[in-house]
Amino acid sequence: MPFATINGHRLAYRLKQDGSESFVFIHGLGASKNSFDRCFEMEAFSGYTLAALDLPGCGESSSPDRFSYSMKDQADLVLKWIKGLELAHIILVGHSMGGVICIYLAEALGTQVKAFFNLEGNLGSKDCTFSGKVSSWNQEDFESKGFEEFRSTLRGAIQKNPSPGLKNYYQNISKAYPKALYLSSISLFKESCRGNLRERFLTLSVKKWYVFGERSLNRSTRSFLNANKVPYFVIPESGHFMMDDQPGSFYRILFEALENSK
Repeated sequence: MPFATINGHRLAYRLKQDGSESFVFIHGLGASKNSFDRCFEMEAFSGYTLAALDLPGCGESSSPDRFSYSMKDQADLVLKWIKGLELAHIILVGHSMGGVICIYLAEALGTQVKAFFNLEGNLGSKDCTFSGKVSSWNQEDFESKGFEEFRSTLRGAIQKNPSPGLKNYYQNISKAYPKALYLSSISLFKESCRGNLRERFLTLSVKKWYVFGERSLNRSTRSFLNANKVPYFVIPESGHFMMDDQPGSFYRILFEALENSK
């Protein structure tokens, strides 16, 4: 597994170079690059370069204590990683918190970005399902007992709904650095409540789509997308982790959207 050292932080990533157009996958809060493992084995992605990384404090990346874990600072690390790999003609795919980071990336990269798929990325306070729960704690209490309570809540959710997405998320959360999860949640919650993520998403001058899981569809977000004529897709029989729950349907719809936009 390759690593990139950026600003003194060691970031694990996966790279498959096979074309001038590059998919860049950014995972959500406490998850990891393995959220997108399936696409690396799919024949449909032949001819594309694929890149996915573990954000700091997640997966196999380092867990620095002296790092803010703010959305902007994490996006800056990802931006330097992208530039270091010399990726071009970029298709951004950001899940949940990764959708917010991708807004920063699209703003910074400009015309280098060909398209952006926002997978239930935060656009407002009602999107803070996990980050809202974590943010309700103070840092000391979360690190000492809240983190384990969060994992316990996930275990209970899996018993009621043993979906592939929730199972994978639980495994990833169990490896995440509690401090990183907490500070990321605080920043994500503040960004979501500040009120300008929707405007920033709308003003991106790039082909863009929003993607819902059928079981986690946010009606407020859907109304916003309809009102502003932003195209979106709903992945049947899936929840928030649609790329794990229904990878075949998810990636097929993704490719159809790209093909139809040409």
